[in-house]
Amino acid sequence: GMGGPGFRVYTSGMGPGFAFGGMNPNMHQRRRQQQQQQQRQQQPEGILGQLVQFLPLLMILFLSFFNMPGESSTGATGGSRYFSLTPVNPYVNPLHTKLSNVKDIPYFVTDKFVRTIGRDRYQLSQVERMVEESYKRYLLEECNNQKNYKKKLEQLAMKRTISEQERNNLVRKANNFDLVRCMELEELFPHAVPAHSRVKQSHTEF
Repeated sequence: GMGGPGFRVYTSGMGPGFAFGGMNPNMHQRRRQQQQQQQRQQQPEGILGQLVQFLPLLMILFLSFFNMPGESSTGATGGSRYFSLTPVNPYVNPLHTKLSNVKDIPYFVTDKFVRTIGRDRYQLSQVERMVEESYKRYLLEECNNQKNYKKKLEQLAMKRTISEQERNNLVRKANNFDLVRCMELEELFPHAVPAHSRVKQSHTEF
């Protein structure tokens, strides 16, 4: 269509009085082919551009689904260009926090990081604080996901439409499902979890 996004390719930039008549016919044909090709390419590129914008979001959904450490706003990197909570190229060098309040949180950095920031104690401590914060957010999110999953199992077990055997299986599955991320959160970041919503006490009942 002439009024669509591809309309701009038809303007020659030579002013309204310019006509193609004075051009070499081959040139005219080549230009027309180029215009048609441009027009064909424009729409897919527009859709591709939109997809590229949504890629980080898709990555987050993918990562959280598989319980991989990710930061909810930017995916696997943990919300920083300095490190990743998962080994994703170029973040291939494994490190553990040493200077932050919470020790031994695994994270991954680039070769350049090892050569530069990794040798500067002050800068490294700043990055490790970011790692700590990202890991806390990850654990909070995963703890919530695990609680929801367990609750769903318990709700399914209460349905009247299922058999006694199915009910017993669901109850057993719910009881045996450990809220491991919640326990890790409580152990590493006790202040992040209110006393009344801690899982460790209730876990010992099963």
